[in-house]
Amino acid sequence: MIPRGKLYISYKNLVEGAYYCLTDRFRSPGPDVDQCANEMVCLSVRTGIDLVLNALNFPPGFEMIVTDINIPDMFAIINWHELTLVPIPVNKYTLNMSPAQVEAAITPATKAILITHLFGGIMEIEAIVAIAKKHNLIIFEDCAQAYAGNLYSGNPASDVVMFSFGFIKTNTAISGAMIKIKDPALYAEVVAQNRRYHQQSTAGYFKKLFKVLFVKLLTNKSIYTGFYNLVMALGKDFEQVLGGFTKGFPGNDIFRQIRHQPSTPNQRLLRKKLANFDQNSVIKRIQLAKDILSKIPDNYKIGFENKRHSYWVMPVETHNPDALIKHLRNNGFDASQKASSLIKLSGAGGVPKPEELALDNLVYLPVYPAMSAKDRNKLIQLIINFSH
Repeated sequence: MIPRGKLYISYKNLVEGAYYCLTDRFRSPGPDVDQCANEMVCLSVRTGIDLVLNALNFPPGFEMIVTDINIPDMFAIINWHELTLVPIPVNKYTLNMSPAQVEAAITPATKAILITHLFGGIMEIEAIVAIAKKHNLIIFEDCAQAYAGNLYSGNPASDVVMFSFGFIKTNTAISGAMIKIKDPALYAEVVAQNRRYHQQSTAGYFKKLFKVLFVKLLTNKSIYTGFYNLVMALGKDFEQVLGGFTKGFPGNDIFRQIRHQPSTPNQRLLRKKLANFDQNSVIKRIQLAKDILSKIPDNYKIGFENKRHSYWVMPVETHNPDALIKHLRNNGFDASQKASSLIKLSGAGGVPKPEELALDNLVYLPVYPAMSAKDRNKLIQLIINFSH
């Protein structure tokens, strides 16, 4: 069974993380060392947007225009700050929002726009940023799925740019996020708030390193196959079992979990990984995705017109996702509909248009740069031959 993905962390990184944990008590405490004057490390993108909204302190009842697809926690955090969500759909071919739709949604109550880059695609946002500036709106960029090293660092005019390095993200440090804030006063307030949070424990991070080690071993092809067969033989839900290992913030009390600073070893490993990121890994991922997309029928393709796609994940669209998943799994590929926890907000526009990105018909393909040419070609043929 080909696993649905690989973690973007090496065994060497895990050893480095363990070393940072074991030597943490011998380090003298000091101030945070941020890469640039407007960048800060926090626990997660969820933490980042919560911190910024706390600092902005918008009055209740105002509106935030949002990309209509994101993880549930992001929408819940915005709602907790008593802002009304105004969702804008995403084009399934380009992964862009329509600037015209964004501008039409602006009212006197609008305070901000949250742009979410999906699946590794980089949305074209220049026109939306210009509209936001014209109306004096705050622009947030959620780049949790879009880290690609030096390929994209956020639009220079965006007010807040957020990158995630959580468990399954590109260049993961197991947890952690980098937040870039343009306005110096807002940045200072957010940093001050973040420093008031308690740090997560070094012992807790040490345990996470061993959890990641287990998952890395699990994604060995032979071990994964045995694990999959065992779970199925026990009558368990494989999606739930696997999700239990990878969910970043399990449980219902999201604020109790996100309002912390990452431990010092977590921050040190994140800094190390950012400074030594292998840009070639993203280039190989893009080449792999383009090779597959060039050989499968157009009706499967999602985001193929996006001009700056890094393919963090590779979804395809089908009218019968359950049948495609069964077809691929029966032939040794662990495809899934649940490789992501994204949800889609329903808008006020009535029936969705055919070109709007929906989630119900997506299947995430198990692809990663290290997969063999033989496996890649087999996957392509399985998709081509799928007749449902």
